[in-house]
Amino acid sequence: MNPECRIALTGATGFLGSHVAQILTAKGFKLSALVRDPKRAEHLQVKGMRMVAGDLFDAKALQELVRDCSCIVHIAGAIKAKSGKELLQINSGGTANLIKACAVSNPQIRFVHISSVAAREPQLSDYANSKFASEIEARRHNGAVAIVRPNAVYGPNDRETLQVFQVANGLFHPVLVGSAARIAMIHVADAAKAITALCYDDAPTGLFEISDAISAGYSWTEISQTAVSSVGGKYRPVRVPKWLFHTIGFISEYIGKLLGQPAILNSGKVREILHGDWSVQADLQIPPEIWKAEIDLETGFCNTVKWYREQDWLK
Repeated sequence: MNPECRIALTGATGFLGSHVAQILTAKGFKLSALVRDPKRAEHLQVKGMRMVAGDLFDAKALQELVRDCSCIVHIAGAIKAKSGKELLQINSGGTANLIKACAVSNPQIRFVHISSVAAREPQLSDYANSKFASEIEARRHNGAVAIVRPNAVYGPNDRETLQVFQVANGLFHPVLVGSAARIAMIHVADAAKAITALCYDDAPTGLFEISDAISAGYSWTEISQTAVSSVGGKYRPVRVPKWLFHTIGFISEYIGKLLGQPAILNSGKVREILHGDWSVQADLQIPPEIWKAEIDLETGFCNTVKWYREQDWLK
């Protein structure tokens, strides 16, 4: 595919989407971005990006977004909402709307859908179920489809994993008792490069899972120790039983409902965290001649902490 071709992008103002936009732009691609608030995306206009005002429920905007594009990278979605129904509506319904728009304006456009490794276990949480359902919708597209399942994406400009480093910066560090869970990690720059590699016409299609070089994943203890080291602290583990973690998730969810604000740590998220295997499956990895991760966990965490401190997000 000629870099002069135009690529459509949803979620361009978000954490992962902004990094994908940056890499695609650096490679010389022209971009069209769906933005709910053009003012919030003014920094993207400097890069020559064509803005399409609207959201995933605006049929005309979606049709305009994909018109004259060779590929659509669909990142926009929700990681939390007031209810499972709302999550399903955003993540699955939004994807369905985009597929319909492609059918009208650009039936053979290449569709790169960004899901989550949580979709492997849809029974665990409303979020996992919504991402699984979104994959079903993505597969309805008549053109080439590549589905990408990142696991834990971290890096500069991410407010969700900031909490990991805030805890690491504290005096004590919780460790789940008896948890043998393994979780694969990936720095946002590597994730963005993986997604970009799948935008080309001759790139493989199908389902892919991405992580750093440690595809078997890390224990929560390893992640916690690395986070503490990256902030320059001393690791002081405090053992937390699973029942207490479940209780914290339940209370957080209940408070969120009372305040009318969705909680990122809820009962479903606790079940996701305690799930035993979030490693990357060998047969679902992107071929190494197409893409390989370059950033290890220690380097990635230190890079992220440096950025947080430069922005005064972390002391």
